[in-house]
Order: sequence, then C-alpha cells, then structure tokens
Amino acid sequence: MSTLGAGFVRVSTGSQDESSQVKAIIAYAALLGITIVKWFKLHGYSASKGTQEPALREAIADITRGDYETLIVTESSRLDRREDLDAQAEILLAIRSAGGDIISIDEPQFGKTDFAGRIVTLVAQHANAEKSKTVKSQTYRSIRTLIDNKALHGAVPTFWAARGERLSKQAYCTNPEAVRDIYERVANGEPLSSVGRHYDLFRRTVAILIRFAANHTGVVECSYTHQGITETWAHKVEPVVDSALWWRANKVLDVNKTDARANKGGRPIAWENLWISGVLDCPECGGKLFLNAGTTPARNPRTPKLRCGGDGHKRLSCKRFKACDAQPVIDILESMFGGNETPILAFQRVAGNTHELEALKAELPKLQAQLSIITDRAARRETLTQIESLEDKIESFTIVPDSYDYSPTGQTVGDLWTAGDSTVKRSMVRAVKNAGGLALTAQGTIEVGELEHGLGDVGDGIVDLGAGICFRRYVFVEHSADVWPV
Repeated sequence: MSTLGAGFVRVSTGSQDESSQVKAIIAYAALLGITIVKWFKLHGYSASKGTQEPALREAIADITRGDYETLIVTESSRLDRREDLDAQAEILLAIRSAGGDIISIDEPQFGKTDFAGRIVTLVAQHANAEKSKTVKSQTYRSIRTLIDNKALHGAVPTFWAARGERLSKQAYCTNPEAVRDIYERVANGEPLSSVGRHYDLFRRTVAILIRFAANHTGVVECSYTHQGITETWAHKVEPVVDSALWWRANKVLDVNKTDARANKGGRPIAWENLWISGVLDCPECGGKLFLNAGTTPARNPRTPKLRCGGDGHKRLSCKRFKACDAQPVIDILESMFGGNETPILAFQRVAGNTHELEALKAELPKLQAQLSIITDRAARRETLTQIESLEDKIESFTIVPDSYDYSPTGQTVGDLWTAGDSTVKRSMVRAVKNAGGLALTAQGTIEVGELEHGLGDVGDGIVDLGAGICFRRYVFVEHSADVWPV
C-alpha cells in the first residue's frame, strides 16, 4: 500500500509558471511510491510576506485528520521565506506534531529529526530568509532607477495604459473622448450603472476612473515602501479634462454616498411587468416579495404570484405570508401612478456661492501637483504666483449660504411613469413605499398611507425620486384618493 501525500507548489508573481514544480513532484512521488491525493497551487503568493500560511494551516488540518501524511515541495523556500525564523519553525513543528512529514526534493535532509536534519533545516530556513532580503534589495535598486526616471509605478484605471521600458513606463490616456464623455455624463446626473452599460464597464470601474486625479492634474502620485519608509514621486501625464468638470463629476459621487443610495434589494429584470419583483415588502416579515411566473412542468402558464423571498442576506421565505395574485396589485399601481397628475419638481440651487469656493479648492491641488514636475524656473515662478493668488482668493472668499427650492419641470407623475422603463417604475414605487405611503396588506391589497414622513433628510412633504427630481407627498395622496382612499 502506497503512502498518501500532497504536493505544494508556489510562485511569487503572476508571470511565473509552476508547471515545472508539478512535474518534479509527480516524478519524485512516483519514485518513492507516494500517491498524491491533493495539490496546493499558490499562484502569485509571496512567501516572504507569509501569504501562503493559510494554505499551510489547511495542510496541517488535513494531516491531523489523517487525509495524508506527507507534504512534498521542490525546495524549502516554496514553503516559507519569512525573516521571522520562529514563525518558520512553528509551521514545521506543527506539521511534525500532526504526524506528518515534509519532503524537499532539493534538500533531502530538510525537516528530519536527527541532528544532521535539524542543522540542514536551520541553515535552509536562514538561507530562505536571506534570499528574501536579497530579492527585496535587488527590487529596491530597480525602484530607485524607476524613481529617478519619474516613471509610472502602480495601476492606472480603465482607458489608461502605459508604454515604454519597465523602468521608464509612461502612462497615457488611450481614449480621451470616452473619458471626457464619461465625466460629462456623471456630472450631468446620469447613473453610474447607465454609464457602465454604455461602455461595458462595472459601476465600480467608472467610479475609479472619475476619482483618478491625474485626469485633471496631469500628475500621477506614485509611491513605494521599503523597510517601513514610503517614498513618493510625481509622474507627469497629459490631462484629459478640466478641473471644473472633474470637480462636478466627483461632487456627484460625493452626494450619492448616502444610506438612501444603498441597495434596497431586487434584481435586474427583463420581462415586461416584472418591475414589481423585489420592490414591495412582505407584510409578515418585512422581507422582499418576488414575482413567480413561468410555466408548469406540463408547459401550462402559471398564474403570476407575489411570494416572500426573505431579505437580501438570507433569501429565505418566512412562509407566513400566503402568496397573492400579482396582476391585481400591478393594475392598482399602474392606475395609481399612471393617471396621477402630481407635478414633478426639480431640486435646484436658487442662491449662494459655495460651489464657487469648492471649484477654487479643486483647482489648487492641480497647480500644487504640477509644481513638482516643472523644471523651467520661469514656469515654476509663474505657477507659484498662481498658487499664491488662488490661496488668497480662497482665504478672502465670502461665503453666501446656498439656498434651494423645488421648481416644476412641466412633467407629472403619470408622465414619468408612462415614459419610464422598468427601472423608473421600480424607483418610483420604492420611493413612495419608503416615505411610508405604500404597503401591501396580508390580504394582498394596497394601502396608501398619509406619507407623513419624508425619505432620508428631505422634508417639506417631499418624496425623493433620485437624480434631483421629486414630488410633494400630500398632492400625490390627493390625486391617488380616487383610486385608493387614505
């Protein structure tokens, strides 16, 4: 009966290939009569930083359970290269205490319990730690060259790339028109999800691009940490957008960082009239009600039902709410919103100059960042003059508090509902529901409340629909009274 074992292979970077280690372990295991029953393949794991330790802990647990008894590596540095020799020894002793054995192909005496084995193990662990120091030192010499060249170090967002030699990379924008268009869309209030769909990007990817300061400063702040000391340098690039546009788009992202913008449940839908799925709350447990339709196994159409699907984390039905027919509820909501003449309002600034001060503050870091890459003395003096002038303007700026008001857009709730897609309908129903004016009863009927409480921090009887538009609660109730009395 052959001995059971596991193969442990690791490479530090994504450009390396562990296939040579796999081949060597398979051949050596066959020579010793060991059957490999499990593989640990760690691609891009640094042993000097200890990122491989969870895999080693897993191997220790496997050996303790008796899954196998031997761990095979090509060399001991694949297991550990931390400078903390006590940490290296602790892992090795834990494997031995669990009843396991380590075989290093290039170091046959590694891990053995005899005197020679202990000496070899100690020397190998020390050599592995010294190897990590050497690699770090060599890497830092390359980084010093990179710093002297003011080259790019680190990642850049989408629509940006780097070209040139490894130690002289220059970042550049691959599609300035698309970047400017994205900034314009976000600054004008278009949702990140909509922008992402247009360019086939994730919302997070769009947000990272908007936050990338070099788009308007023309400077990428690079940094590298060596032995606890962080060095920073400025990498010059060609700016893509002006500071005012950059500030407007980032201001939109800052405004949207509220609890009211958090995910409220529900899923993207593709079928007509399925906008109701995941919008209404279960009257029994407060979870989400989802629409179940489709066909039976006999290919007969099912009657669409609203069933409890639990909350966003558990997704388990409470089973206390009996499913109700979905179509009557859909018809009620269609009548309530589709024929409603409540005017849509836009929340607009009517006075104040706080935005002008914020625009000046956005321009200041751009000039400060450019100062670090200017080599011409005359240009540096001119930039310093501009910075001082801008700082004087900021210090002497007299703030007139912003004031806002709600102005009619000429559109009604019914117009918005009729012209909107599924996303619009979901947001409208959810906004009224969150304002306390809409609920489904246990009998499957709709209740319209008095909408006494606003959504978030918005007062004055306003229901916020997002994107800067809203309507007054009490007018909506009045216009909906003929459908469902309060």
